[in-house]
Amino acid sequence: MAKKSSSKTVWILAALVCAAMVLYWLAPGGEKSRSPQQPQAQTQEKYKMEKSGATTAADFTAAAWQVHGLVDDALVTGKAKIKNQQEQKREVPRQGVEGTIRWHARQTLVTIPQGSSTDKLKELMVKTLAQKGQVLGSAPDQYRGANVIRFDVGLKDSLEGDTVTMITDRIYVMKEQAAADNSKQLPAGGERGKLAIVLDDFGYNYDPIDALAAIDRPLTFAILPYHPYSQLAATKALAAKHQVMLHLPMEPMSTTEQQEKTSITTGMSDSEIQQTVVNAVQNIPGLIGVNNHQGSKATADKRVMRNVLSALKSRNLFFIDSRTNGQSVAAQTAREMNIPTSENELFLDNNNDVEAIKQQLRTAGSIAVRDGTALVIGHARPNTAIALKEMIPELEADGVRLIFASDLVK
Repeated sequence: MAKKSSSKTVWILAALVCAAMVLYWLAPGGEKSRSPQQPQAQTQEKYKMEKSGATTAADFTAAAWQVHGLVDDALVTGKAKIKNQQEQKREVPRQGVEGTIRWHARQTLVTIPQGSSTDKLKELMVKTLAQKGQVLGSAPDQYRGANVIRFDVGLKDSLEGDTVTMITDRIYVMKEQAAADNSKQLPAGGERGKLAIVLDDFGYNYDPIDALAAIDRPLTFAILPYHPYSQLAATKALAAKHQVMLHLPMEPMSTTEQQEKTSITTGMSDSEIQQTVVNAVQNIPGLIGVNNHQGSKATADKRVMRNVLSALKSRNLFFIDSRTNGQSVAAQTAREMNIPTSENELFLDNNNDVEAIKQQLRTAGSIAVRDGTALVIGHARPNTAIALKEMIPELEADGVRLIFASDLVK
C-alpha cells in the first residue's frame, strides 16, 4: 500500500510542475509571449538628439531622406520628369528653446505631360507619403520666370511638446512645352535677319544648364574643359539638339584677371600649345568648334594663334573669335589658314540685370536685321536664360530667326 501511495504522489507533483510551466509560458512577459514576429515597441520619433558641445540638435535627416524616396516614387508614377534639382542641409534654431533642428532639403523642377493634371499629381503624392510625410501646401508660383505650381512637402512632428514643421521637398511643376515650329513664329513678311547666340562659361555651375537647354531654339553652348559640370552641360545640350563648342581658356592681358588653371599662354612652345588644345578638345564630347575664353593677350599673338588653329584644322573644327581684344588676330589668321571662322559682335550680359540683357538682345536683333546676320555672346547664367526665353517672341515678331553659330562661320 505504501508503494502505491508513493507512486501516486510522484504523479501529482509532476502534474503540478507541468501546469506551472504552462502558466509561465502563457503569462504576460513570459518567454512564449515574446514572439519573434512581435518585437518590443520602439520609439515613433522621427529624429535623434545629437549633442555637440553646449548645443543639442534634433536631427531629422534620416526621416527627410525617407520622404525624398517617397516623393521620387510618386514623381515616377505620375510620369513627371526631373529637369533640375538642388540639395542643401538645413539647420535652424528652435523657437524659445535652446538647440537646433537639422534636416536635408531639396528643390526640384519637374515637367508633366500636357494632358496631365497637377491635382492628380498632388493626390498621388498624398497617397504615397502616407505616414512618412505630408503635402504641407500647394500654390501657383514662378520658377525662373516660368509659371508653375509649387508643392511644399515635408515633416510635421512633436519635439518635446512643441510642433515642428520642416519642408524637405519644394517641387515646382510645369507642363511640358511642345516643340515650337520656328517658321510659324515669324511675321507674315518673313525672315528679316538671322541671329546666332553663343553661351559661354558652361562648366562652373549646375543651375543654368537645364534652363538654357530647355529653350527650344538653336543655341550654341561654349563649354569650359576640366570643370565639375562640363560633361553634364555637353550631354544635356546635345540631348536638347543644341550645338556644343569648346570654350578654350587663353591668356588674358591683365595679370590681375583670374585665369583658368590650364590655359594657352604666350610663353608656351609651339608643341605645348598644340598639345594643350588637343587635350582640351578631347575633354568635351560632341563639339564642332571652338571659341576663346578670355585670351586678350593670346589672341593678339599670331604665333600662338597659328598653333591653336593648326590643332583645330586637323580635326575639322571651326574657330569663333570672342573679340576680348580689339587687336585680336584670331579671325584674320583663321581665314589665312582656310579655317571656317566668325567673330563676336556684341556681349549680351556684361550687366546681369534681366532688363539690361533684354535691351542687348534687342540691339542684337537690330544688327541682324541691318546686316542680314549677327553673332553675339552671352553667358551661362540664370538671368540670361530668363531674358532670352522672354525675348524670343519679340525677336521673332521682328523677323529675326535664331540659328546655330556654325551657320555663320565661313
